[in-house]
Amino acid sequence: MKKKIVNTKLLFTVLIAAGLTFTVASCKKDSTSTTAATVTEADAAELTTDAITPETGGMTAQLSSSTTIEKTVVLSCGVSKDSTIIKSSAAGASPSYSYNLNWNYMLTCNGIIPSQLTFNFTGTGSYDGARLSSKDNSQGAFTLTGLPPASSQYLFSSTYTRTGTTTSKIARQYTFTSNIKITSSNIAVDKTTQQIVSGTAVVTIAATSTSGKTFNFNGTVTFLGNKKATIVLNSGVTYNIQWS
Repeated sequence: MKKKIVNTKLLFTVLIAAGLTFTVASCKKDSTSTTAATVTEADAAELTTDAITPETGGMTAQLSSSTTIEKTVVLSCGVSKDSTIIKSSAAGASPSYSYNLNWNYMLTCNGIIPSQLTFNFTGTGSYDGARLSSKDNSQGAFTLTGLPPASSQYLFSSTYTRTGTTTSKIARQYTFTSNIKITSSNIAVDKTTQQIVSGTAVVTIAATSTSGKTFNFNGTVTFLGNKKATIVLNSGVTYNIQWS
């Protein structure tokens, strides 16, 4: 009888230990899963910053390519042209980027007077930013007006999209798929400096974590000139960005 009681105590002790071990492991797993599943608004703001700044091959770099084409390429009314633009940052640069884009563009005229220049491009790229790195497919559709020499500014209507796989480089260091779209009808670019001087854009962001949960953000980008802009997303918080 005594031997049977000892075995029962041992079994009870083992079961308790096993139960505690299971509980701790289970809680740890749930906590990790919940953390990994969250794409924050700060992540979305950083994603928007990287989609805009030239240091990460963003929209401002493509607007600059558009004005360069207008200034340097011989264009004829109604004649479509194609080109491939391959660019990358200098070796050792941080942030860094590379992209390969196929461009198509055409000048439209009123009679013989140029009225607008339209651009479409698609391609692939990657960047390694301060807080995020990403491999993306990108595409854009720009319409440039203000072509007559008397005008001191170009005016852009634009749509720019990046879709890809993004990895956080800080804190949780998790991976998510992302789709960001930036649209505008009033981006003004100085013809002499080829820099944005004003304008606003609507931004929409969809991000999906590895758990399959989707996070949606939307807001406004305001270009302030002097290579500065602000981003305001769902919460109303203002994020300031600047590029060189």
